[in-house]
Amino acid sequence: MSTDIPLAEMCERFKKIYVPAIADVLDDLGYWNQVMHEDIKSLRLTDRVAGRAYTALGKPERSTERAIRLGPRMIDALKPYDVAVFDCSDDRTTGHWGELLTTGALARGAVGAVIDGGMRDTAAILDTDFPVFHRFRVPRDARGRWNVVDMETPIVCGGVPVRPGDFIVGDCDGVVVIPAEVATEVLIESEKTVEIEGEIRDRIQGGELVGDLYMAYERF
Repeated sequence: MSTDIPLAEMCERFKKIYVPAIADVLDDLGYWNQVMHEDIKSLRLTDRVAGRAYTALGKPERSTERAIRLGPRMIDALKPYDVAVFDCSDDRTTGHWGELLTTGALARGAVGAVIDGGMRDTAAILDTDFPVFHRFRVPRDARGRWNVVDMETPIVCGGVPVRPGDFIVGDCDGVVVIPAEVATEVLIESEKTVEIEGEIRDRIQGGELVGDLYMAYERF
């Protein structure tokens, strides 16, 4: 990641920006496929996440041998400000994320999870402030059905390519992937967008015509 801004500051600043503003900036920069599929949604409308992608690839498989199950080891490898991002290979049978993975991720300073698949133990996770973005909920265990087979490798989550170290930002509107090499530029431009949209909002509330302001501003 090329940036002079400390990671913690990057994450905190991104977390304050609503995802549509970031998506607009990415469009302006020519990154047109950075918003994950609309089926991937927050557990709570108030959930927000911003952090560095720690990727995991999982596949359906029937083994129950604990020694080959990489999911717990992936959790142990998480670092502060990481977001666990799971490519579940379109599996629809199981909960790929649950309470114990959440507990482990919290203990290691991770800030959220984005699961292109299912979650379980929902009530227990709701008792934490850990944001989990997911496609569906189901009570089935992954053991004997699905397994993490690789970590920190390029994946596709929600239809968007994700590399280790890319930035993930999510809120009630969805999840966006910010390529690491443009993260600083996207952050600064997104903050400008929020400021401009605030100015437009004030002028509308002051009685100016929406159509006139639409023509006057590059951002709307």
